Amino acid sequence: MVLIITEHWWPPNKSEEIGKLYLEATQKYPDDRTISKPVVPSAVWAVQEGMHSITIYSVQPGKVKEAMDIASNRLLMMSPIEGFRYQINIAYDLVEAMPLVGLTAP
Repeated sequence: MVLIITEHWWPPNKSEEIGKLYLEATQKYPDDRTISKPVVPSAVWAVQEGMHSITIYSVQPGKVKEAMDIASNRLLMMSPIEGFRYQINIAYDLVEAMPLVGLTAP
C-alpha cells in the first residue's frame, strides 16, 4: 500500500481564507476512489507557529501519479495565501518499501 500524506501550515489569521479555498479545491479536484481513498481526509490542530493540518490518502495500485496530481492541484490553489506552506510525502508499507533498502519483498 502506498500512502500520500500532505502537511500544511499557515498563520492563524488566514484560517478562514484557507477553509474557503480548501472547500473550493476539493470541489474542483474531487476525491476519485478509483485513484485513492481518504484515510484521514483532514485533521487540523494549532501549533506554536500557527495552524497545522494533514491529509492521508491510500493510493490504488498504479495510481500514484494521478493521486499526486490531485493533491498538488489542491495545494497549489492555496499556495498564493501569504504564509501558507505545504509538504507532500509518499509513504510505503513495509512490503513495498523493502526494495528501497535493497531487500526482496516476501
